[in-house]
Parts: sequence; structure tokens; C-alpha cells
Amino acid sequence: MNYIKIIVSVSLLSLIVSGSALAFRGQGKGQQANSAQNGNVCSAASLPYEDISDIESSDMLYMIEEEKLARDVYLAMYEFWNQQVFDKIAQSEQKHMAAISSLLAKYEIDYSLDDTAGIFTNPELQTLYHDLVQSGSSSLAEALRAGAAIEDLDIFDLKSRLEQTDNTDIKTVYENLMKGSENHLRAFVYQLSLLGETYSAQYLSSEEIQAIIDSENERGQYNENKGTGSQNLGKGRKGTCVNL
Repeated sequence: MNYIKIIVSVSLLSLIVSGSALAFRGQGKGQQANSAQNGNVCSAASLPYEDISDIESSDMLYMIEEEKLARDVYLAMYEFWNQQVFDKIAQSEQKHMAAISSLLAKYEIDYSLDDTAGIFTNPELQTLYHDLVQSGSSSLAEALRAGAAIEDLDIFDLKSRLEQTDNTDIKTVYENLMKGSENHLRAFVYQLSLLGETYSAQYLSSEEIQAIIDSENERGQYNENKGTGSQNLGKGRKGTCVNL
């Protein structure tokens, strides 16, 4: 698959995704962003409003764009390979974006996000997008490795951001996103195994990656109170939010 085809396919994808570009903007304390669809967001508004630091604010702005990176790459890979795993996880990444958007709305953090596929304000994410699409277009195995690498990075970054916040609502959303990313990583590694291929850790340690692969998929939502709520999360945890 040559470079011209990459450009054409990504351009077509951009037209599909950006048919009505979303501008995510803060809406005020306690309000959900417009991007929160069908109730599929853990309600940050229902948790206590706490003081927010500049680091917490900048971390959320970075993470929403990193979730967009995942969505855009998976949509591109779905266009190339027509494998449902990419389409399904891309839909999940859209919900991850909505979850962070709800936090930004709650804390009235003014921002806009160009929803055009493959367009990023962060130059490192922009470069990573092009690199992953180019490598993922070479073979299905490389496309699946690109997916695993994104989830590897996402988990790594979420872990570091969790260490930089003490806000219950931010921690809850990040924990939920991390659970989803771990499930996505397992899915990509499993698909690789069907091809007789493997994934090597790039951001987390090999031991951390193996521990995730060896664990069962997690269902339901993480909840800061753990012992309360209506949904069984497995491993003794319960929560009250809807799946992302």
C-alpha cells in the first residue's frame, strides 16, 4: 500500500469524521458537555467540585487529544483493513473523549478541539498520528501493533496523570479510562495472536503489559468509593456509572 493511497484514504476519512466538526467547549460548573452521548459518561458533575490546579487542567487538555489520537488512528485502520475491532474501539474512544469533556465543562476550562480526523494541536501527537497510520497501513499485523502501542501509551500517561491529581472526579474518570484502555490492549494483543504475532512493550514495562494481558477484561465502572454502587466491577469493586 503506497503513500499516495495513505493520503487519499486519510483525506476521505477526514471528510467522513468531520462532516459536522465538533467544537468541545466548557459549559459551566456541574454541566455535561454536548459530546456526552446516550448517558455513556461517568457523571463528573455528580461528584464533589474541588479546586483544580494548572497541572490538572493541562493534563486533561492533553488527555482528551490523546484519546482523539486513538480514535482517529483506529478509524483510519478500519478504512484500510475493514476489521471490526478498530471500528468498535474507535467508538469507545469517542466516549472516552466525552468523559474528559465533561470534566472540562464542569471546571469551566475553555477550549476547542478540532474534530477533523488526523488534526492535532500537540505537535508530538500530530507526528505520532502520521507515523502510526503509515506503519499500520503496511499490514494488518502492524495495524494491530499500532493499536496496542496507543493503548500502552494511554495507560502509561493515565497512570502518571493519576499521580498528579487529588480530585475525586478526575481520578474516577481517569481510572475508568484506564480500565477501558486495558481492555482495548487485550483485544489488540488477542487479534495479533490469531495471526501468530506478538506485541512488545513500548511505554509500560514488559511485566506490566504481561500482567494486563493475563488479567480478565473488566466490566462496569470504577468508583472512588469502591464498596458502593449498583454495578459489579469484578475483583470486589462496585460502581454507579455507565460503561464507557
